[in-house]
Amino acid sequence: SGAVAAVAAAADELRRRRNGEDVTYVVNRNIQFTNVCVKRCGFCAFSRTVAPREGSDGAAKDEGYFLPTEEIVRRAKEAADLGATEICVQAGLPPAMHPNLYEEIAGAIKSAVPDLHLHAFSPEEVLYGARTSKRTVSEMLRALRAAGVDSLPGTSAEILDDDVRRRLAAGRLSTEEWLEVIETAHAEGIPTTSTMMYGHVETPEDIAAHLDLLRGVQARALARGGPGRLTEFVPLSFVAAEAPMYRLGLLPGCRSGPGGVEVILAHAVARIVLDGAVDNLQASWVKEGPRMAQLLLHAGVNDLGGTLVNESISTSAGSKHGQRLRPEELREIARGAGRVPVERSTTYGVLRRFPAELPGAGECEGVGAEEGDEVWGGGDERFGSYQRLASADKWRFRSEVAARRQRPARLGLAGPSVDAAPTGGASSSTASASAAAASRSFASFAAAPVASERGARLAPAAGMEKGGGQGPLVTYSPSFTVVPTFECFNSCAYCNFRASKGQPRAEWSRLEDVRSTLEALRRRDADVSEILVLSGEVHPGSKRRAAWLELSLEICSLARSMGFLPHTNVGPLTRGEMGRLSAANASMGLMLEQMSQRLYKSKEGPYARGAPSKDPALRRAQLDLAGELKIPFTTGVLLGVGETEGDLEETLDCIAESQRRYGHVQECIVQPYRPGSRDTWAPDAPYDLERMPAAVALARSRLPDEVVVQVPPNLVAERPEVLRACLEAGARDLGGISPRDEVNPDYTFPSVGELTAQLAQWGYRLAPRSAVHDRLAPWAFAGRGLS
Repeated sequence: SGAVAAVAAAADELRRRRNGEDVTYVVNRNIQFTNVCVKRCGFCAFSRTVAPREGSDGAAKDEGYFLPTEEIVRRAKEAADLGATEICVQAGLPPAMHPNLYEEIAGAIKSAVPDLHLHAFSPEEVLYGARTSKRTVSEMLRALRAAGVDSLPGTSAEILDDDVRRRLAAGRLSTEEWLEVIETAHAEGIPTTSTMMYGHVETPEDIAAHLDLLRGVQARALARGGPGRLTEFVPLSFVAAEAPMYRLGLLPGCRSGPGGVEVILAHAVARIVLDGAVDNLQASWVKEGPRMAQLLLHAGVNDLGGTLVNESISTSAGSKHGQRLRPEELREIARGAGRVPVERSTTYGVLRRFPAELPGAGECEGVGAEEGDEVWGGGDERFGSYQRLASADKWRFRSEVAARRQRPARLGLAGPSVDAAPTGGASSSTASASAAAASRSFASFAAAPVASERGARLAPAAGMEKGGGQGPLVTYSPSFTVVPTFECFNSCAYCNFRASKGQPRAEWSRLEDVRSTLEALRRRDADVSEILVLSGEVHPGSKRRAAWLELSLEICSLARSMGFLPHTNVGPLTRGEMGRLSAANASMGLMLEQMSQRLYKSKEGPYARGAPSKDPALRRAQLDLAGELKIPFTTGVLLGVGETEGDLEETLDCIAESQRRYGHVQECIVQPYRPGSRDTWAPDAPYDLERMPAAVALARSRLPDEVVVQVPPNLVAERPEVLRACLEAGARDLGGISPRDEVNPDYTFPSVGELTAQLAQWGYRLAPRSAVHDRLAPWAFAGRGLS
């Protein structure tokens, strides 16, 4: 329209006044050294977990990689040999990261290629490094600068509005934290870029506020003086094709990315708003494609970014524009727009100015002549690709972690990229070893040697492992329970957990207290891998419901950022609530208890005082909803509440049917009602624990084989013969073992040592496992953000 053309023309005139006819680019290489990440952002299709994901052929694919330091250095040296002036280093946030990992990488690169500009570590990574190493942001940035970091990419910005950010990625650093890292970097004399991801759920007002924040950041930087400032602004179109929040429908109202007019206006308006503040506006060719990038040169853009070589983030999300452009291709984009191509440094110093028209045999002005295609030839065969790197057998995250513990860094090794064309097949023994390694769980390995290596030896899902040791394998999850609130609007007569609103126990947990608890736990107990977030329920109609959900989300995100796997059980949820919580969790759960409407409506039963959330139809719908959303799920049956054998069969068949339809049920808990000091129910007769093995056998016979039957050991601790009989009947998991069972506080868990010894006497092996069973790891991580 005429209005769009007028906005673009105004932006282009401002560009001409600021930048003239130059179109700049930088010769650089991206090195994303790992795709393993503790976070699960809804827009991210790059990240993986170390757990295998199911391939199209049904086989397990171990796609989590971690480049050793020598390979990172080799790639940097190769880039320098090609004439690159910049190395950009960003990656996932590896679990249990060594506190000095980022400095080690930066120092190794700088030692090998000291003249390369090191553009490294996003604000998210800086904050993660600071928390991991227990340093302030300022201390972390000083350490990175001393190690060789020259500038920071201003990514992880998305939209600088916390409501939008929570919808996109629960647990992502906040607007305040992003600004803190960027402005502290400027104060330390470190320049940064700035970005914005748009085309999802943001509004024009959100974009305007984002740009206004950046103007303020730059105003303060320029007033301070020195090199610390925003060097450029890069609008980034949301690539939706493989983004979990769009592909799986997890974010209501999420668009499939911006339209063409929106792309033009985003760049043009940015030029207008940031005029006089941020001089350089970049078009991301990997997001927009070369043709749109060329068009944007007439809408305020003066920079085309870099050659990239190994761009993985956009490519994995579904971008179709490739992962590298040769320098001459960038120059052709500029020339096609009638402009002058200029090779720049990271901070926009002019390195080489080229003619507006392609020269013949003559030299260009500046240092050196235009390169020919042969210098950058070879493509994926030479430089590799993300797809090849993720699917290769070499440099798997777990094996590299183990290797880092065994060897010093060996720098400067030459050779082709592992993700380049393979030269031969793996031997059968290698393939078998790789397959065996691929069966382990997410938390099996830490990313580097630390004082306490969390979950260093986690077993596969119960019943999945063959060989090794003697006797059948029985698993448990090393866990710790965090309760957002004991407040609950239901009044179950058998409940020992609930507190009424206004009672001291009903007070909500403070996030800072939870953080202190988890930090102490991380220092004290290296074995804990799962954080069970267990909460009472705030009424769906309450004005406090949204705040309750946000608190649960923040606790899950905090736990995940510290390397734990959150597992949430907070009662029935709406589709939107469950989708949001699932993005911050490894797995979730909800007991079905019993599906009998007769029991639910009984005036003498445990629900007679009023428990709307226990409606069997509602809980069945929750089980199916979790399946629709592809959430690894734990459910179970409650015994001793007046059920008949027919009632139990109905409930087990309900679980089996849902599992066959969706494939999401990990475990079925067979749990007896045990009276406690806070409940008010008086059944006609206490539940006879000797009935439990028969219930376990019934569960094992009616549930699909992949659903593991679980028995809580603390509820049968005084009757060890019952536990043994349950194992003989088919139970193969003991659930989460934590310092306290908040649902049954009168029944303490036996120690892991006691259980190990007891089970060994009976001929069983006890081993810890992940909160996510291996067969569902692709959903837990790949499906909602880590792949």
